[in-house]
Amino acid sequence: MQDHSVGGLRAGRRARGVLAICLVSIVFEGYDLVAYGTALPSILADPRWGLGAAHAGLIGSYALVGMLAGSLLAGAIGDFVGRRWLVIVSTAWFSAWMAVTAVAPSLSVFGLARFLVGVGIGALIPTAAALAVEFAPPGRGNTHSAIVWAGYPGGGVLAALLGLVFLEEFGPRSLFWFGVLPLVTVVPLALRFLPESPSFLALRGRHEEAAVIARRYGLSHAAPDRNEASERRGPLALFDRGRRTATVLMGLMSAGGLLLTYGLNTWLPQLMRSSGYALGSALAFLLVLNAGAILIPLLASRAADRIGPQKVVAVSFAAAAVAICLLSVKLPTLGLYLLTFVAGAGTIGAQVLVYGFAATYFPTTCRAAGLAWTASVGRLGGITGPTVAGLLIAAGYGVASNFYVFAVVALVSAVCAASVPRRRATARATAPIEAPADTPR
Repeated sequence: MQDHSVGGLRAGRRARGVLAICLVSIVFEGYDLVAYGTALPSILADPRWGLGAAHAGLIGSYALVGMLAGSLLAGAIGDFVGRRWLVIVSTAWFSAWMAVTAVAPSLSVFGLARFLVGVGIGALIPTAAALAVEFAPPGRGNTHSAIVWAGYPGGGVLAALLGLVFLEEFGPRSLFWFGVLPLVTVVPLALRFLPESPSFLALRGRHEEAAVIARRYGLSHAAPDRNEASERRGPLALFDRGRRTATVLMGLMSAGGLLLTYGLNTWLPQLMRSSGYALGSALAFLLVLNAGAILIPLLASRAADRIGPQKVVAVSFAAAAVAICLLSVKLPTLGLYLLTFVAGAGTIGAQVLVYGFAATYFPTTCRAAGLAWTASVGRLGGITGPTVAGLLIAAGYGVASNFYVFAVVALVSAVCAASVPRRRATARATAPIEAPADTPR
């Protein structure tokens, strides 16, 4: 029993190591995306950049377009190269292109580099999140999922903090240089410690390797799903008569959540500067926004397990709609910080819960397709967010107009969440879970 206990502790440490690598990689992903919004007020104020609000919004969307391309690319090659190598290569890719953004001699090169940063990030996010969940101990998959997805707003907080420290003295390019750190930190650690997915190895016929990794990491090792033909028909099942309404609403909800996520992260500092706040105070709002997105979803995910994700997602978006609308009102700074915290929890945080909602709603036969649909349609909203806000500012609309537009999007997302038809309870066939050889029963 003692040997089993020691083996179980070692397996738990190894699994936490996988979680840590995946989490840190997504923290830097969040940092790289939010760093642009953090640097944007300084870029717009510097005539040497020659960047206007409308063009700034378009450049903010380039990374989102790249993310859509990266997500599609990951889906196409992930089952060929494996999850481990996809995490390593995509992390190295976006980190290297961050170095190009830091030295870009023109806006054209800068915009291209932002697009290519997005390609790497788009390939990384679903792969790292899936790998972290796959190596979670039994019954801890939702917890690992929430922790990993919290990495994005964690990166946003890091971008805001570094902006407060370095932006005024060293300029906006300094923030992009920090995005190179994963190339010399995360990538070497992943090469040394990140294992391949046992399910990928099993599907490739490498069953002995899969079993060895499963034992080392305290996982139950199951044979690959025999109903692969049905899984490949998954996308068509999303639009069956009893499911098409939910499919459309899931996509709209995700599009709204990512529009708010990237729109606010790109433009909130500039909007607060236009409201009369100094640069440091404006960046503090960005920090508070992402702090709300880190703290609340970790609690809300537990509530979602108890009462269901639909109610929690709907209430989160509705609370964000009210908070964002009130940001247009002249209130004491502390009150605005509180509203920004709620807005972050109800937009970026709600988007974390949307993925869990989709994962529990769609049945096994089309669950992977449902998650891919939810994420891909969401990317379209993410692409739209920075551009819409930039066009509103360039057209001369005030700060309040931007907040009203964001509030309407949050309200529509809340209605979409509340309108998803309830899924009829069905018996779910599950295979018995066997404890690995080196863990206690």
